[in-house]
Amino acid sequence: MDRKGIFLALFIFIIIAFSFYFTLEENPVTPPEPAAENEELPEEELENVNFSIFNDQQEHELKLESENLQNYKNENRMELRPIEAEVYSTNSGQLLYTLTGDFAIYYTNQDYLEIRGNVLIDSDRYQIESEELDYYLSRNYLEGRGSVKITGSDFNSRAQSFNSDLNLNNLKLSGNNGRAEVKFDSFDE
Repeated sequence: MDRKGIFLALFIFIIIAFSFYFTLEENPVTPPEPAAENEELPEEELENVNFSIFNDQQEHELKLESENLQNYKNENRMELRPIEAEVYSTNSGQLLYTLTGDFAIYYTNQDYLEIRGNVLIDSDRYQIESEELDYYLSRNYLEGRGSVKITGSDFNSRAQSFNSDLNLNNLKLSGNNGRAEVKFDSFDE
């Protein structure tokens, strides 16, 4: 072997040695480990939250506000403590009613709002107070329980539970003494 061959072999050997050296010095890229399926996901918690829910079927926008929001993505629900909501008509922008409570769960897949503790619905035509309220947004339907009090300019009612739409059409009151049904035709718009 002549000098050129030895020099070329030595040069190739040095290049290979340097390439191994620099490759070993780098941190190897490892793919992230997949999350275990049975592992509980951490809860997400936010403070002072404002967001809107658009109900295209009823042409309403619910502007919700809460001091504390806990969101469990795997259950498709949001827990709000306390809850304050303003409901506006998407056509006119007019405030239709306000809604408050100590605690609420919004089930995002079902368009269902479950409100508990000191529930108050206030509109220009009536006011409803109860301990519990279930609000089915897509149907605009309410079910309330626990010391229900419904007042308006021309009426005052008390019951253990009620169900109705938001306009109080076909209002049904239930109590210890039976059941009553009230139809407020004058509330139709």
